[in-house]
Amino acid sequence: MSVIKDLHKITTDGGLSFSEKVARLLEIGTEVLGLETGIVSFVQNGTYTVVQAISPLNEIVSGAEFPLSDTYCADTVNANGIVAYNDIDVMPGNSHPCYALYTLKSYLATPIHVNAALYGTLNFSSITSKSDSFTALDYDYLLLLADWIGAEVAREQALSEIISQKNALEEQNALLNQITELAGVGTWELDVETGALKWSASLKRMLQMSEKQDITPSHALNFIANKKVRNVYESKMEEIAINGNDWAYEFEVITDGGEKRWLESRAHPIMKNGTCLKIIGATRDITERFNTTQSLKQKTAIAEQALKARSEFLANMSHEIRTPIHGVQGMLETLCSTSLNEKQKEYTHVAMRSAESLLNIVNDILDFSKIDSGHMTYDVEPVNFKELIEQQIPMFRRLADKKGIEFITETAAVSDTLFLADSLRLSQILMNLMNNAVKFTDKGSIKISTRCTKYGAGRFRVKLIVTDTGIGISDEQQKVIFSPFLQAEESTQRRFGGTGLGLAIVNNIVEHYDGNVEVSSAIGEGARFIVTMTLDCANAGVMKEKAIAANKVTPLCKRVLSESRVLVVEDNEINQIVIKEQLKEIGVSVELANNGALGLAKVTSAIARKKPYDLIFMDCHMPVMDGLAATKEIRALGETVPIIALTANALSGEKEKCLRAGMDDFISKPVGVSRLGDCINYHLSYKQEKLKDPA
Repeated sequence: MSVIKDLHKITTDGGLSFSEKVARLLEIGTEVLGLETGIVSFVQNGTYTVVQAISPLNEIVSGAEFPLSDTYCADTVNANGIVAYNDIDVMPGNSHPCYALYTLKSYLATPIHVNAALYGTLNFSSITSKSDSFTALDYDYLLLLADWIGAEVAREQALSEIISQKNALEEQNALLNQITELAGVGTWELDVETGALKWSASLKRMLQMSEKQDITPSHALNFIANKKVRNVYESKMEEIAINGNDWAYEFEVITDGGEKRWLESRAHPIMKNGTCLKIIGATRDITERFNTTQSLKQKTAIAEQALKARSEFLANMSHEIRTPIHGVQGMLETLCSTSLNEKQKEYTHVAMRSAESLLNIVNDILDFSKIDSGHMTYDVEPVNFKELIEQQIPMFRRLADKKGIEFITETAAVSDTLFLADSLRLSQILMNLMNNAVKFTDKGSIKISTRCTKYGAGRFRVKLIVTDTGIGISDEQQKVIFSPFLQAEESTQRRFGGTGLGLAIVNNIVEHYDGNVEVSSAIGEGARFIVTMTLDCANAGVMKEKAIAANKVTPLCKRVLSESRVLVVEDNEINQIVIKEQLKEIGVSVELANNGALGLAKVTSAIARKKPYDLIFMDCHMPVMDGLAATKEIRALGETVPIIALTANALSGEKEKCLRAGMDDFISKPVGVSRLGDCINYHLSYKQEKLKDPA
């Protein structure tokens, strides 16, 4: 992972000073955690001293001192562990003594320990709150950075002591040994002229050698496990003796006891008149840190793999479920058009509503899986927000009327503006919020209102406000309602049903439009959701006319329909029955093919008989030959007949694959008679135009 590589590169760069290394480590922290300010502090006797800081305006300077009690780091020191506030307004709130002193809205910190003692804190913060809680991966990154910074502090302290004593190394060897022992560092000295090598007792113990045993350069190199690394180490010793530069390196060793360990060694040449007399160095055991790094890499890989597997599983399951739902809904729709008594009609409508509820759940899962995998797509088209709301209102007003709830709408604020957005995604926001309002309100009222204010040239801040007098949401429950698969509490899911994905989807869509969702509520006092989005204004002239024209499809006359020949290539028997009945209701002649190969054969035969098909509905996933391959073969015949993809696969990229194969349109199952009719009207409209103008 690049973060681990960057950390390794920084800490092993012998050309960087302690201050430069810590600054770069802080830069990495701000990037991976998404918090713009990072600080390493030293804490002693109730005083908080800034050791190193990175902030947007560089307003925090090294050496600045504050009373520890005036900082959020007092919480970290007292907790002696990670402290995470993703929204300071909520937790710890304005009662905290630091709330009035700083503009921070999010904060993540952990203590830094050096030699098992508290050194200070590593903290990252932002002036904006995070909508989601910090993750376990965030904690792992924070702890890893704290460990590396603590190690740099320890190493800096140890090496400072070594370098400060280098001019009197022989005379003060006993004192140096004591210092390195305390720091867990083993020291060594190489006489460049004679080749004599001296190791401290602590370094010999690190390699499980006898303290009385002599050591030679070749013996020392043999401890390095990898032969290539051994050669690099040896050549580097020769190189620094010439150029006089410091060097640091990490390598695996096999001790005299046969144990594998990881060491970090730093070398410093002692130069006089341009000649290297000695090379002194410090080595420490980093096995624990190395294992921690490897473990984090493994955990990260597992987490990323699990996230990908979850998204693919949800999307594929949604696809598999949509196929039988298409059959259920199609047959129920066909059944409704037959002669039924009142009781049968009632039962059929109940079954239809159940199928629609199931489809809504599947669509929620599919949409979330797209969001989760970063494949959620957004169209850009002129949208009349007022009309969009009013189209959804009747269905929810009927539900509210059944419960005796007053339904109030105020859409005047957006009545005069056309916005560039995805009407489907805006409808999802509306439907999820209104559905929740009706679901959780048994008496009183539901109000939908809008606000619209200018936000620069051609841009607006649009607010959708849904207020109800329902059961309400507690403060604790409000923290989780935007998290996927979670509802306010388990009893809510048992009582009202649902996937717990609705508000998570709303939140992600709103974030796409540079907005946010705010909620204010209390148990028994109803709820108020305020959705704020930043939308561009569409051209009120040409684009509006195009939008209106695009929505007007002239129905085909009976003659055009009856004379049109439609081929349906579909392998599922139930879906064959469904679409055949649906097209029969529309009034077109239908032929069936069980797979792409048979469909291709029928098209070839029809061309030979000079009775080509007027329209082809093509399933994508079939045995023998799939729909994509069949379409390519049909196009190779020179046929320009409209081919419409009709598939249960609504995964990201499926539509693009169909269009690249030569298809003209894409419809995802389940599909109703109305949608099929619109598709036929659009693609066969040229036949009706020919009737009007025979010439």
